[in-house]
Amino acid sequence: MEKRCIIVSGGRPGPAPQPQPGDLVIACDRGYRYCTGLGLQPDLFIGDFDSYDGAVDPAVPVERLQPEKDDTDTMLAIKEGLRLGYRCFVIYGGLGGRLDHSVANIQSLSYLLGEGAQGTLIDENHKVFLLRNGKIALNEPYHYISVFAYGGECRGVTLKGVQYPLDRVTLTPDFPLGVSNQQKGEKALIQVEDGTLL
Repeated sequence: MEKRCIIVSGGRPGPAPQPQPGDLVIACDRGYRYCTGLGLQPDLFIGDFDSYDGAVDPAVPVERLQPEKDDTDTMLAIKEGLRLGYRCFVIYGGLGGRLDHSVANIQSLSYLLGEGAQGTLIDENHKVFLLRNGKIALNEPYHYISVFAYGGECRGVTLKGVQYPLDRVTLTPDFPLGVSNQQKGEKALIQVEDGTLL
């Protein structure tokens, strides 16, 4: 199994991360409170302490940031994970809470693709990821599956194993044709020939 960089941010907490040997866990500001509440000790704390003002375990390295910066705390955690060689990112607490931070975290998924990495945002109800010029098999059942054109047209979009299949259609970012599909059975396939699907 590929080593993962697990980032715990300050949005809606969602399910508890399950780190495996070799994974790196980074807490971002309020995400540290979520970690301690779960009994999870992060490998690193990154934050400007604008949403967390408590103590940090002395055994946890802290990278204290200035509040006035271009990157969010989560983006700086992503950059640190990339610097350390990680290419698989799972971000908890990156959705819910402030809408602007949810949008910023979705944009960070695109940044990861540009860096040759893959990211997933997870909360109690959602798994959000980007798929660029490729296909993916969903091997676990999901009630709803939605796909959206991200950053431009998506050509050659195919959905199989769903209530409303698509066969090499074009999706555009100004019409949500791919919203609220339903999976049939245990497996589904999503493919895009040219473009980036959210």
